[in-house]
Order: sequence, then C-alpha cells, then structure tokens
Amino acid sequence: MKKHKITLFGSSSHIAKGLIWNFLRHGITELHLYTRNPGKVQDFIESISRSTPNGCFIHKGYRNLKFSSNDIIINCVGAGTLRKNPNVYTDYFTVTEEYDNLAIEYLRNCHSDALYTSLSSGAVYGRDFSAPATDKSINSINVNHISSDDYYSIARLNSEAKHRAFSELNIVDLRIFSYFSRFIDLSEGYFITDMLNSILKGKTFETSGVNIIRDYLHPKDLFSMIKRCINARKLNAAFDVVSAKPVDKFEIMDYFSSAYGLKYKICKSMNHISPTGSKRIYCSNNKNALKIGYKPKYNSLETIAMEVNRVLQDSR
Repeated sequence: MKKHKITLFGSSSHIAKGLIWNFLRHGITELHLYTRNPGKVQDFIESISRSTPNGCFIHKGYRNLKFSSNDIIINCVGAGTLRKNPNVYTDYFTVTEEYDNLAIEYLRNCHSDALYTSLSSGAVYGRDFSAPATDKSINSINVNHISSDDYYSIARLNSEAKHRAFSELNIVDLRIFSYFSRFIDLSEGYFITDMLNSILKGKTFETSGVNIIRDYLHPKDLFSMIKRCINARKLNAAFDVVSAKPVDKFEIMDYFSSAYGLKYKICKSMNHISPTGSKRIYCSNNKNALKIGYKPKYNSLETIAMEVNRVLQDSR
C-alpha cells in the first residue's frame, strides 16, 4: 500500500486504537488523529511506541480538518455504552450525525476524490437475530411502536442510506458485529470484559443460561479490510466485515475456564440488558466483502485467545 494521508475521527476509541497500532507498525502513512481528548491519545501513542512517531499528528478538536488535505477519512466515533454514558440513546442520533456530516461535507466541499470509511454495525439489520444476517435480510421496524431497542439500528440504517444517496462520493460502510482487542477498556461492561474482571478479581462470573453467538473481529483483519477499501478507492458500498468463524458463549466460558481458571455460575433468573437490543445470533453469512478480496485470517475464538492473553499480561 503506497503512502497516504489518513485521518481518524474519534482517535481515543477502542477500535481507533487498534487501527493506530496497525498503521504505526506498518509505517506507510501520514496519520492525523482527531480527538476531543488529545492527552488520552498522546498517552496511548507513548504506551505503544514511547514517543510520537514522525508522520503522526494529534489534533485537538476538528477545527483544522477543513484546512487539511486527506486521502482517507476513517470515522471511529462511537456513542459509548449505557454503563458509561447515560445519554447513549440520544447520542446514537446526534453524535452519529455530527461526525458523519463533518466527513461528508469535507468530501463535498474540499476533496471529492477522498475515501470516507464509516465504521457501521451489524445492528443495521434490525432486531431479528434468530439467524445469521444474509444479503436477503430485512430490517422491519414497527413505526408506531418504536422502542429504545430500535434506536441504534435506525441511526445506522439512516447513516448508510444517506451514504448510498451520495452515490458520486467514495463512501464505504464497514459493518462490524463484535470486536475485541488488547486495548479494550475493562470498565466498558461487555460480556468479555466482565469475565476478565472476574478473573482479575478472583470472583465467580455469573451469567444467564441463554446461549448467544458472536462474531469477534480481530484488529488485524479489520486493518486488512480497510487496506482493501483503500486499494479499491472508488467505492460507494456497505460490507459485512466478519471473522473466519463465530463463537458461542459457552465455548468462550469453557476457554476462559480451561486457560485462566474462570469459575462461572449459571443464574436462570438473570437477564442481560443491551442498549442496542437483545441479539441471540449476532453474526453474518453475507460474504459481500469477498468482492474486494477480503478474507479473514482469524476466527472469533482465536481473536479472543490472542488478545485476552495480552490484556491479562498488561493487567497483572
């Protein structure tokens, strides 16, 4: 991949950290990191490279964007989790719109040849995850009874529809179902972080008896997909970015039990609350990313095993 000027929005986010790590390891880009928390990004850069490398620039806020020349914009801005952000429901709409419009206006007014890569979500398929998503899946919304479980799906669907409407611009939506890396914030309140905290604190992990299936994308596979998009460049499309194979909850718990001595307890009355809605089988059989040559290297359990090992090494 030749050298490009690449801009990341939301550079302090979990996914952005994995991308920064991969871009810096390859050293083939001029990297512009936009954030409202430059100190946090600076600390992260120093934690992985001891100093800010040449060709890596941290920008406080987004005011400088319109004065810059970028080949690729990657939008990693997220609303956060309900545990950490009580306004998460409204932020699905306002935050998504704010940064999405910022990127689109940059392409329309300054650099129409630039590529805008928006990190979307499998939630765009709606609430019915009784089976893996496919290219035939339909998002059905009861317009007279919209609930909080629909909000994130509607926000993602609105964003993707807007991108397809701007068909003259190079905009790619990468739908990520689940993602895990060594850079996860252990206070986020996800299934795996709760298990990790149980291991670190020597506590029994409690969960419901309901099995779920998840597709955990490896940071290197996401980076590979983004490189494919950059190489294709002239794109206006959405792709499901999947691992080589999904994994179910009990496989994950059995792995943690075998590898790290996790003790877990099944609580029949326990319910898991997710601000984006309950998803029993959250993965995809839509292989449309093959069109641009994407082929994942790691399956979900491999991703968890590799990255959890690093998290626990750094936490002990």
